[in-house]
Amino acid sequence: MRFVSTLDDVPPYEPGARIEDVRARYGLDDVVKLASNEFPLPPFDEVKAVIVGALDDLNRYPDGHCTDLRAALAERYTLADDGIVIGNGSCELLLLLGEVMLESGDEVVFAEPSFLLYRGLCLRRGGRPVAVPLRGLSHDLEAMLTAVGRRTRMVIVCNPNNPTGTYLPAAALQAFVEQVPDDVLVVIDEAYNEFVDAEDWQDTLALPRRHENVILLRTFSKIYGLCGLRVGYGLCSAALRAAVDRVRQPFNVNRPAQLAAREALRHHDQMLGRRRHTAALRRQLETSLSEIGRPTVPSQANFMLVGSRGLRCAPERVFETLMRRGVIVRDGGAFGLPGWLRVSVGTQHEIEVLIERLNELVPA
Repeated sequence: MRFVSTLDDVPPYEPGARIEDVRARYGLDDVVKLASNEFPLPPFDEVKAVIVGALDDLNRYPDGHCTDLRAALAERYTLADDGIVIGNGSCELLLLLGEVMLESGDEVVFAEPSFLLYRGLCLRRGGRPVAVPLRGLSHDLEAMLTAVGRRTRMVIVCNPNNPTGTYLPAAALQAFVEQVPDDVLVVIDEAYNEFVDAEDWQDTLALPRRHENVILLRTFSKIYGLCGLRVGYGLCSAALRAAVDRVRQPFNVNRPAQLAAREALRHHDQMLGRRRHTAALRRQLETSLSEIGRPTVPSQANFMLVGSRGLRCAPERVFETLMRRGVIVRDGGAFGLPGWLRVSVGTQHEIEVLIERLNELVPA
Protein backbone atom coordinates (compact mmCIF):
# COMPACT_ATOMS: atom_id res chain seq x y z
CA MET A 1 0.00 0.00 0.00
CA ARG A 2 1.29 3.44 -0.90
CA PHE A 3 0.58 6.48 1.28
CA VAL A 4 1.04 10.17 0.47
CA SER A 5 4.70 11.18 0.61
CA THR A 6 4.16 13.95 3.18
CA LEU A 7 2.98 11.40 5.75
CA ASP A 8 6.53 10.17 6.39
CA ASP A 9 7.47 13.43 8.07
CA VAL A 10 4.33 13.92 10.17
CA PRO A 11 4.92 12.98 13.82
CA PRO A 12 2.00 11.14 15.46
CA TYR A 13 0.57 12.75 18.57
CA GLU A 14 1.36 10.73 21.67
CA PRO A 15 -1.09 11.34 24.55
CA GLY A 16 -0.20 10.87 28.20
CA ALA A 17 -0.43 7.42 29.75
CA ARG A 18 -3.90 6.23 30.81
CA ILE A 19 -4.62 5.66 34.49
CA GLU A 20 -6.00 2.18 33.73
CA ASP A 21 -2.81 1.14 31.93
CA VAL A 22 -0.52 2.37 34.69
CA ARG A 23 -2.58 0.58 37.33
CA ALA A 24 -2.37 -2.69 35.42
CA ARG A 25 1.30 -2.35 34.46
CA TYR A 26 2.59 -1.66 37.95
CA GLY A 27 -0.08 -3.32 40.09
CA LEU A 28 -1.20 -0.06 41.69
CA ASP A 29 -4.49 0.83 43.34
CA ASP A 30 -4.17 4.61 43.50
CA VAL A 31 -2.85 6.48 40.46
CA VAL A 32 -2.76 10.26 40.07
CA LYS A 33 -2.74 11.67 36.53
CA LEU A 34 -1.14 15.09 36.12
CA ALA A 35 0.03 14.65 32.53
CA SER A 36 -2.62 15.92 30.11
CA ASN A 37 -3.53 19.40 31.41
CA GLU A 38 -7.08 18.28 32.06
CA PHE A 39 -9.25 20.09 34.58
CA PRO A 40 -9.42 17.69 37.53
CA LEU A 41 -13.17 18.15 38.18
CA PRO A 42 -16.15 17.11 36.02
CA PRO A 43 -18.39 19.54 34.12
CA PHE A 44 -20.81 21.77 36.03
CA ASP A 45 -23.87 19.91 37.35
CA GLU A 46 -26.12 21.92 35.03
CA VAL A 47 -23.99 20.86 32.06
CA LYS A 48 -24.17 17.20 33.04
CA ALA A 49 -27.96 17.43 33.17
CA VAL A 50 -28.06 18.89 29.65
CA ILE A 51 -25.85 16.08 28.33
CA VAL A 52 -28.11 13.42 29.83
CA GLY A 53 -31.15 15.20 28.38
CA ALA A 54 -29.61 15.04 24.91
CA LEU A 55 -29.30 11.26 24.82
CA ASP A 56 -32.76 10.61 23.39
CA ASP A 57 -31.94 12.70 20.31
CA LEU A 58 -28.78 10.86 19.32
CA ASN A 59 -30.64 9.29 16.38
CA ARG A 60 -30.71 12.75 14.75
CA TYR A 61 -27.82 14.65 13.22
CA PRO A 62 -26.65 17.69 15.17
CA ASP A 63 -27.02 21.24 13.93
CA GLY A 64 -24.40 21.41 11.20
CA HIS A 65 -23.88 25.15 11.71
CA CYS A 66 -23.73 25.11 15.55
CA THR A 67 -26.22 27.99 15.32
CA ASP A 68 -27.19 28.32 18.98
CA LEU A 69 -23.65 27.87 20.29
CA ARG A 70 -22.30 30.46 17.85
CA ALA A 71 -25.03 32.87 18.93
CA ALA A 72 -24.17 32.32 22.59
CA LEU A 73 -20.48 32.95 21.92
CA ALA A 74 -21.32 36.06 19.88
CA GLU A 75 -23.32 37.40 22.80
CA ARG A 76 -20.57 36.60 25.30
CA TYR A 77 -17.85 38.32 23.28
CA THR A 78 -19.99 41.01 21.58
CA LEU A 79 -19.11 39.77 18.12
CA ALA A 80 -21.04 38.98 14.94
CA ASP A 81 -21.76 35.26 14.80
CA ASP A 82 -20.48 35.04 11.21
CA GLY A 83 -16.99 35.50 12.65
CA ILE A 84 -17.17 32.47 14.93
CA VAL A 85 -16.11 29.02 13.78
CA ILE A 86 -16.71 25.86 15.84
CA GLY A 87 -14.64 22.69 15.72
CA ASN A 88 -14.20 19.25 17.20
CA GLY A 89 -11.76 20.75 19.67
CA SER A 90 -9.41 23.57 18.75
CA CYS A 91 -7.09 20.90 17.33
CA GLU A 92 -9.50 20.29 14.47
CA LEU A 93 -9.60 24.01 13.78
CA LEU A 94 -5.81 24.14 13.61
CA LEU A 95 -5.80 21.37 11.01
CA LEU A 96 -8.58 23.06 9.04
CA LEU A 97 -6.66 26.34 9.04
CA GLY A 98 -3.77 24.44 7.50
CA GLU A 99 -6.11 23.20 4.77
CA VAL A 100 -7.37 26.66 3.83
CA MET A 101 -4.04 28.48 4.13
CA LEU A 102 -1.22 26.15 3.05
CA GLU A 103 -0.02 24.80 -0.27
CA SER A 104 3.13 22.81 -0.93
CA GLY A 105 6.21 24.82 -0.04
CA ASP A 106 4.39 27.38 2.11
CA GLU A 107 5.83 28.18 5.52
CA VAL A 108 4.44 28.25 9.05
CA VAL A 109 6.31 30.16 11.74
CA PHE A 110 5.90 29.00 15.34
CA ALA A 111 7.89 28.80 18.56
CA GLU A 112 9.72 25.69 19.69
CA PRO A 113 9.06 24.02 21.99
CA SER A 114 5.36 24.64 21.73
CA PHE A 115 2.27 22.55 20.94
CA LEU A 116 3.38 19.60 18.81
CA LEU A 117 0.47 19.86 16.36
CA TYR A 118 1.83 23.07 14.79
CA ARG A 119 4.64 21.24 13.05
CA GLY A 120 2.31 18.43 11.99
CA LEU A 121 -0.35 20.66 10.44
CA CYS A 122 2.36 22.20 8.25
CA LEU A 123 4.03 18.94 7.20
CA ARG A 124 0.78 17.22 6.26
CA ARG A 125 0.17 20.00 3.71
CA GLY A 126 3.67 19.68 2.25
CA GLY A 127 4.69 22.92 3.91
CA ARG A 128 7.92 23.98 5.57
CA PRO A 129 7.92 24.42 9.36
CA VAL A 130 9.93 27.41 10.58
CA ALA A 131 10.54 26.77 14.27
CA VAL A 132 11.88 29.73 16.27
CA PRO A 133 13.57 28.78 19.57
CA LEU A 134 12.10 30.16 22.76
CA ARG A 135 14.05 32.82 24.60
CA GLY A 136 13.99 32.35 28.35
CA LEU A 137 11.32 29.67 27.82
CA SER A 138 8.99 32.28 26.30
CA HIS A 139 8.15 33.33 22.75
CA ASP A 140 10.80 35.43 21.04
CA LEU A 141 8.41 37.63 19.08
CA GLU A 142 11.20 39.68 17.53
CA ALA A 143 12.88 36.57 16.13
CA MET A 144 9.51 35.27 14.90
CA LEU A 145 8.95 38.48 12.97
CA THR A 146 12.39 38.13 11.43
CA ALA A 147 11.50 34.58 10.38
CA VAL A 148 8.45 35.72 8.39
CA GLY A 149 9.38 35.50 4.72
CA ARG A 150 7.93 35.51 1.22
CA ARG A 151 6.42 32.01 1.58
CA THR A 152 5.06 32.50 5.11
CA ARG A 153 1.30 31.92 5.23
CA MET A 154 0.73 31.38 8.96
CA VAL A 155 2.29 32.45 12.24
CA ILE A 156 1.17 30.63 15.38
CA VAL A 157 1.53 31.93 18.93
CA CYS A 158 0.47 29.70 21.82
CA ASN A 159 -0.43 31.87 24.83
CA PRO A 160 0.02 30.68 27.54
CA ASN A 161 2.55 28.47 25.84
CA ASN A 162 2.27 24.71 26.05
CA PRO A 163 4.47 23.16 27.50
CA THR A 164 6.16 26.05 29.35
CA GLY A 165 3.12 27.92 30.74
CA THR A 166 4.77 31.27 29.96
CA TYR A 167 2.52 34.20 29.07
CA LEU A 168 2.75 37.13 26.67
CA PRO A 169 0.93 40.36 27.60
CA ALA A 170 -1.83 41.42 25.24
CA ALA A 171 0.04 44.64 24.43
CA ALA A 172 3.02 42.63 23.18
CA LEU A 173 0.76 40.56 20.96
CA GLN A 174 -0.91 43.71 19.62
CA ALA A 175 2.47 45.18 18.67
CA PHE A 176 3.45 41.87 17.09
CA VAL A 177 0.29 41.56 14.99
CA GLU A 178 0.70 45.10 13.68
CA GLN A 179 4.07 44.13 12.17
CA VAL A 180 2.92 40.90 10.49
CA PRO A 181 1.97 41.32 6.79
CA ASP A 182 -1.77 41.44 6.18
CA ASP A 183 -1.70 38.35 3.95
CA VAL A 184 -0.22 36.18 6.73
CA LEU A 185 -2.68 34.58 9.13
CA VAL A 186 -1.80 35.06 12.81
CA VAL A 187 -3.18 32.22 14.92
CA ILE A 188 -3.24 32.99 18.64
CA ASP A 189 -3.90 29.69 20.38
CA GLU A 190 -5.48 30.52 23.74
CA ALA A 191 -6.53 27.04 24.86
CA TYR A 192 -5.52 27.94 28.44
CA ASN A 193 -6.78 31.52 28.45
CA GLU A 194 -9.32 31.05 31.24
CA PHE A 195 -6.57 30.06 33.69
CA VAL A 196 -4.67 33.32 33.23
CA ASP A 197 -4.93 35.61 36.26
CA ALA A 198 -3.16 38.58 34.68
CA GLU A 199 -5.40 41.66 34.38
CA ASP A 200 -5.19 41.72 30.57
CA TRP A 201 -6.42 38.14 30.12
CA GLN A 202 -9.32 39.22 27.86
CA ASP A 203 -7.65 42.13 26.04
CA THR A 204 -6.73 40.02 23.00
CA LEU A 205 -10.41 39.93 22.06
CA ALA A 206 -9.84 43.26 20.32
CA LEU A 207 -7.34 41.74 17.88
CA PRO A 208 -9.69 39.88 15.47
CA ARG A 209 -11.97 42.95 15.47
CA ARG A 210 -9.11 45.17 14.31
CA HIS A 211 -7.20 42.73 12.09
CA GLU A 212 -8.82 40.41 9.54
CA ASN A 213 -5.70 38.22 9.52
CA VAL A 214 -6.04 37.23 13.19
CA ILE A 215 -7.89 34.29 14.70
CA LEU A 216 -8.13 33.54 18.42
CA LEU A 217 -8.58 29.86 19.25
CA ARG A 218 -10.21 28.84 22.51
CA THR A 219 -11.72 25.65 23.87
CA PHE A 220 -14.23 24.14 26.26
CA SER A 221 -11.87 21.24 26.92
CA LYS A 222 -9.93 22.81 29.78
CA ILE A 223 -11.53 24.89 32.53
CA TYR A 224 -15.06 23.77 31.59
CA GLY A 225 -14.06 20.10 31.93
CA LEU A 226 -15.39 19.04 28.52
CA CYS A 227 -12.29 17.54 26.89
CA GLY A 228 -14.16 14.24 26.55
CA LEU A 229 -16.66 15.93 24.21
CA ARG A 230 -14.20 18.07 22.19
CA VAL A 231 -15.54 21.57 21.48
CA GLY A 232 -13.25 24.37 20.34
CA TYR A 233 -13.96 27.68 18.68
CA GLY A 234 -12.26 30.47 16.79
CA LEU A 235 -12.97 34.20 16.80
CA CYS A 236 -12.06 35.57 13.39
CA SER A 237 -13.20 37.37 10.24
CA ALA A 238 -16.32 36.28 8.39
CA ALA A 239 -14.17 35.45 5.37
CA LEU A 240 -11.98 33.04 7.32
CA ARG A 241 -14.97 31.38 8.92
CA ALA A 242 -16.52 30.87 5.48
CA ALA A 243 -13.28 29.34 4.18
CA VAL A 244 -13.10 26.87 7.06
CA ASP A 245 -16.74 25.93 6.52
CA ARG A 246 -15.82 24.81 3.00
CA VAL A 247 -13.36 22.17 4.22
CA ARG A 248 -14.72 20.95 7.55
CA GLN A 249 -16.66 17.73 7.60
CA PRO A 250 -20.46 17.92 7.90
CA PHE A 251 -21.78 17.82 11.47
CA ASN A 252 -18.27 18.07 12.90
CA VAL A 253 -19.46 18.89 16.44
CA ASN A 254 -21.85 16.39 18.00
CA ARG A 255 -25.15 17.36 19.60
CA PRO A 256 -24.29 16.70 23.28
CA ALA A 257 -21.06 18.69 22.81
CA GLN A 258 -22.91 21.69 21.36
CA LEU A 259 -25.52 21.68 24.11
CA ALA A 260 -22.93 21.18 26.86
CA ALA A 261 -20.77 24.04 25.62
CA ARG A 262 -23.72 26.39 25.33
CA GLU A 263 -24.87 25.53 28.85
CA ALA A 264 -21.35 25.93 30.22
CA LEU A 265 -21.24 29.50 28.89
CA ARG A 266 -24.29 30.34 31.01
CA HIS A 267 -22.33 29.70 34.22
CA HIS A 268 -19.69 32.39 33.98
CA ASP A 269 -19.47 32.80 37.76
CA GLN A 270 -18.68 29.12 38.21
CA MET A 271 -15.96 29.38 35.57
CA LEU A 272 -14.45 32.38 37.36
CA GLY A 273 -14.53 30.40 40.59
CA ARG A 274 -12.56 27.60 38.93
CA ARG A 275 -10.12 30.20 37.62
CA ARG A 276 -9.49 31.60 41.11
CA HIS A 277 -9.24 28.12 42.62
CA THR A 278 -6.73 26.96 40.01
CA ALA A 279 -4.58 30.07 40.52
CA ALA A 280 -4.52 29.41 44.27
CA LEU A 281 -3.56 25.74 43.76
CA ARG A 282 -0.92 26.77 41.22
CA ARG A 283 0.69 29.07 43.80
CA GLN A 284 0.48 26.34 46.43
CA LEU A 285 2.11 23.87 44.06
CA GLU A 286 4.96 26.30 43.35
CA THR A 287 5.52 26.82 47.09
CA SER A 288 5.45 23.11 47.90
CA LEU A 289 7.88 22.32 45.09
CA SER A 290 10.23 25.07 46.23
CA GLU A 291 10.22 23.65 49.75
CA ILE A 292 11.62 20.35 48.44
CA GLY A 293 14.16 22.08 46.22
CA ARG A 294 12.37 21.74 42.89
CA PRO A 295 12.71 24.68 40.48
CA THR A 296 9.66 25.74 38.49
CA VAL A 297 8.92 28.09 35.60
CA PRO A 298 6.33 30.81 36.37
CA SER A 299 3.10 29.73 34.70
CA GLN A 300 -0.24 31.30 33.81
CA ALA A 301 -1.78 27.99 32.76
CA ASN A 302 -3.08 24.93 34.64
CA PHE A 303 0.32 23.26 34.37
CA MET A 304 3.96 24.14 34.96
CA LEU A 305 7.47 22.96 34.26
CA VAL A 306 9.20 21.32 37.23
CA GLY A 307 12.94 20.63 37.31
CA SER A 308 13.95 16.94 37.38
CA ARG A 309 17.71 17.29 37.87
CA GLY A 310 19.52 16.58 41.13
CA LEU A 311 17.25 13.77 42.30
CA ARG A 312 18.15 10.22 43.28
CA CYS A 313 17.76 9.03 39.69
CA ALA A 314 18.87 10.47 36.36
CA PRO A 315 16.57 13.21 34.96
CA GLU A 316 15.45 10.98 32.08
CA ARG A 317 14.39 8.31 34.60
CA VAL A 318 12.28 10.55 36.87
CA PHE A 319 9.18 10.31 34.66
CA GLU A 320 9.07 6.51 34.77
CA THR A 321 10.10 6.38 38.44
CA LEU A 322 7.15 8.58 39.36
CA MET A 323 4.81 6.51 37.20
CA ARG A 324 5.91 3.34 39.01
CA ARG A 325 4.91 5.13 42.21
CA GLY A 326 1.48 6.09 40.90
CA VAL A 327 2.02 9.62 39.55
CA ILE A 328 1.68 10.26 35.81
CA VAL A 329 3.37 13.42 34.50
CA ARG A 330 4.91 14.32 31.14
CA ASP A 331 8.63 14.02 30.51
CA GLY A 332 9.99 17.31 29.22
CA GLY A 333 12.33 15.42 26.90
CA ALA A 334 9.32 14.67 24.68
CA PHE A 335 9.00 18.42 24.09
CA GLY A 336 12.71 19.12 23.70
CA LEU A 337 13.08 20.16 27.33
CA PRO A 338 15.28 17.53 29.01
CA GLY A 339 15.64 18.04 32.72
CA TRP A 340 12.06 19.19 33.12
CA LEU A 341 8.69 17.61 33.83
CA ARG A 342 5.37 19.12 32.75
CA VAL A 343 2.95 18.81 35.65
CA SER A 344 -0.75 19.66 35.56
CA VAL A 345 -2.40 21.45 38.46
CA GLY A 346 -4.66 18.79 39.96
CA THR A 347 -6.80 18.57 43.06
CA GLN A 348 -5.48 19.23 46.55
CA HIS A 349 -5.08 15.47 47.06
CA GLU A 350 -3.29 14.99 43.74
CA ILE A 351 -0.86 17.79 44.51
CA GLU A 352 -0.09 16.27 47.91
CA VAL A 353 0.58 12.86 46.36
CA LEU A 354 2.90 14.42 43.76
CA ILE A 355 4.89 16.30 46.42
CA GLU A 356 5.16 13.18 48.56
CA ARG A 357 6.43 11.04 45.67
CA LEU A 358 8.87 13.68 44.46
CA ASN A 359 10.17 14.20 47.99
CA GLU A 360 10.97 10.48 48.15
CA LEU A 361 13.43 11.09 45.28
CA VAL A 362 15.20 14.03 46.93
CA PRO A 363 18.70 13.01 48.14
CA ALA A 364 19.06 12.88 51.93
